Amino acid sequence: MKEKKPFNKQTPTRISFAELLELIGTSFDYKFCIIDENVDEELIALASRHGIDLKGYKHVIETSGVQHSENRHGVESNDREPLSIGDYLLIPYIIRNRDRVDISTTNSKKHKTKVLVYEKRIGLDYYYVEEIRTGKKSLAFHTLYKRATKKAHT
Repeated sequence: MKEKKPFNKQTPTRISFAELLELIGTSFDYKFCIIDENVDEELIALASRHGIDLKGYKHVIETSGVQHSENRHGVESNDREPLSIGDYLLIPYIIRNRDRVDISTTNSKKHKTKVLVYEKRIGLDYYYVEEIRTGKKSLAFHTLYKRATKKAHT
């Protein structure tokens, strides 16, 4: 069994995406992985229209975000379409091949946070949400969920 390193907020432990997936459903300390070092031009332009400069940002996932998503949308949740490990593997694909992306604000009572909401239809409708963290210049995993595709009205 690996010895856990204490969490250091200044230099959190970086892990690979594969290691992150292995931790899903287990108890772990805070760690993160970088899933993409670059933000594409379309996202930079979208954010710019909202007064946000995303140049130099990176896409990251913290294990605490995955744990939150598992609690809300995982196998143990009441979601009709619970998440599987395979769904997490789709995150880089959803970011790069999205059908739609918008900037929104979370509805938290404590603080308002700007987020990017990605939509991608892959059999089901996937929604991937990233928090815009200006201090850390990162787009951090907020949640992932999926819903049955709504049929178009004829």
